[in-house]
Amino acid sequence: MDLLPGVLLYTPPAGTSAPVVFDVPRSGREYPAAFHTTAPFADVHFLVSMYVEEIWGLAPQAGCGLLYALFVNNWIDANRGLADLDPALLAEPWPEPLAPSEKTGRGMGLIHSSVRNGHKLYNRKLTVAEVRNRIDHYWKPYHDRLAALIAAERDRAGIAYHLSCHCMGTIGPASSHDAGQRRKDFCLSDRDGTTSSREFMDVIAGAMRSHGYSVSYNDPFKGAESIRLHANPAGGVHSVQIEVIKELFFSEATFEKHPNFDQVRTDMGKVAAVIADYARSQGIGPAG
Repeated sequence: MDLLPGVLLYTPPAGTSAPVVFDVPRSGREYPAAFHTTAPFADVHFLVSMYVEEIWGLAPQAGCGLLYALFVNNWIDANRGLADLDPALLAEPWPEPLAPSEKTGRGMGLIHSSVRNGHKLYNRKLTVAEVRNRIDHYWKPYHDRLAALIAAERDRAGIAYHLSCHCMGTIGPASSHDAGQRRKDFCLSDRDGTTSSREFMDVIAGAMRSHGYSVSYNDPFKGAESIRLHANPAGGVHSVQIEVIKELFFSEATFEKHPNFDQVRTDMGKVAAVIADYARSQGIGPAG
């Protein structure tokens, strides 16, 4: 394992490696000492994608690398772009152009501003230096390592497959287009066909369905920064975002694991093995 304390943990492939990298950017549960908020902890912690690194924890045994961001996403969100920042959060102008997204408008941009039940994270504005520190010491090291891992696999095998792993609310929230509806067990996203081949999406979905899970494509999520930033299908890098409903393996109210947690983990280990076998079959040798 490779560890950068408080920032990332990388578990390399065991046995016969495959050109596959799993990325878990929003499941960290380490709160930096400088993190201060008056919001209730349960509401602050609600958006953490709990235990996703464990659900996919058997992927290295299948020959895949697994990169995990240790820091909490309320500190800085590794699945948001660097321009996805709310200028209203800042005590001074940001020195570069910003492009706040719809997520930023809901308090969930690069730097989160609010949490569940309408609580604000901060009772003051942040300085440019504070935000720069989070970018330079958390966001960038994570994405630099992810980019290097993907590039190494692509150079070795001529192709690379990248899975960005998350969990989602079981029922669509009021702010979503699927408000009040129960979601499929898994949502696979490729930003409407721009970050991965359809064949790879179908391989993942088929493996999940073989274990009795339901799967949707690009609904309710299209895929966010991690796959947008690192995908390059024309250059041999296929990136897919995987969302799993929380109800499948833990309680959204108490954060406690369900009794079937280990079964879901075992099933995802088998899904990872299918992904690894497919990736090996597509490898064409060192990239030119």
